[in-house]
Amino acid sequence: MMRAPRWIAVWVMPAVLAGFAPDARAQVIERELRERVVPRITIAIAGFAPFSMNGEDLGKLGESVLAADLRFTTIFDVMDPATLPFDPRSVQIDQERPLLPGLNSLKVQHLVMGQVSSRGHEAVVEGRLFDVTTGNMVFGKRYVGDPKFYRLIIHRFADDILFNLTGEKGVAQTRIAFVSAVTRTAKEIFVMDYDGASPVAITGNQSINLSPRWSPDGRLIAYTSYRNGNPDLFVLNFDSGRRDVLSAQRGLNVTPGWSPDGQWLAFAMSASGGTNLFLIPKSGGTPKPLTTGPAISVSPSFSPNGRQIVFNSDRGGSPQIYVVDVEGTNLRRLTFQGNYNASPRWSPRGEKILFMCRLAGNQICLMNPDGTGLQQLTSLGGNEDPSWSPDGRHIVFASTRTGHRDLFVMHADGTEQTRLTNNGRDNYLPDWSP
Repeated sequence: MMRAPRWIAVWVMPAVLAGFAPDARAQVIERELRERVVPRITIAIAGFAPFSMNGEDLGKLGESVLAADLRFTTIFDVMDPATLPFDPRSVQIDQERPLLPGLNSLKVQHLVMGQVSSRGHEAVVEGRLFDVTTGNMVFGKRYVGDPKFYRLIIHRFADDILFNLTGEKGVAQTRIAFVSAVTRTAKEIFVMDYDGASPVAITGNQSINLSPRWSPDGRLIAYTSYRNGNPDLFVLNFDSGRRDVLSAQRGLNVTPGWSPDGQWLAFAMSASGGTNLFLIPKSGGTPKPLTTGPAISVSPSFSPNGRQIVFNSDRGGSPQIYVVDVEGTNLRRLTFQGNYNASPRWSPRGEKILFMCRLAGNQICLMNPDGTGLQQLTSLGGNEDPSWSPDGRHIVFASTRTGHRDLFVMHADGTEQTRLTNNGRDNYLPDWSP
């Protein structure tokens, strides 16, 4: 087998620290991120009385998952059930309105009501949302599905609540693809819920599989696999289950990144000497070069408007962040502080670039698209492989702070860093679905 896995590891798992001083202005998150945080909405959850199905209390589980989903948005303050002037789990459908005056006196703005039942072998959730001040029902909806997808039903309810109150699309139904070292030699790709639940393997070839990347519509995942002995670029179609080889040039075909319209992939290939970036249609074809020369250029990420690509390269002597127009012109360097900066990701709205910076160890940093405004988000352990949530409010990343490389999630300001994986294996290279 080729020695490329070691080379990839150098870019994926940089280890030795070499500090640089962050911009003093970067001790707090930039105004652009704060402007998107609306005043928190105080919300109470009622209902979800005990209901057993397949040996599990779906009422208790539903309330727990819904509360966690709403808190995670950073938009809701979810009331502690113990502070409510009634027993929330004793409330039934059509008993909500008498509760509203008491909630209004506590300055609760909205009440969520959930009732779980069954229809044959299916789980049913009756969900309602009330405006406490006006007494009006904002929306009511019945969710029906297989009990094994019950968490997804609750995630959908949470996203509907967020959308009806803010007009924003939530992330509760999103998923995270990542690499897990199932054995010493096998690195397989898994997909799990955004909160770390229900991980499922999508490769099982007992080989090395790396760098999963969701297409913008969430129907495809591009990744690199050594299943055929060479690091080839594959695309998995979730609808058909089909796996197509997109690029199998001898040498590296690695670190794919999708264009915003989902029609192109940028990736790194070493067939022509050096390791350079290329563009290739999602259906395959002749790769079009974006960079040239003997340097190593990897990890491309498109700007939201599709006009530019940010990437990292050692063309200046050490790995740094660069940007280039999609025509391969106007290449310029963005980072000048520190001797190792890698794995850049453009934010969904285009106002920030996320990347791994070497600052007292490997850390997660943010900067403006012109390279200014450096902000350090992490400080514990070695941190790498950052990826944005589709709404730009959250970040998933890999960290060694637990002894293994595990996946963590945090808000875009670096707060509430929470562990997602805990399987005793190394988990890394996450990518958040649309």
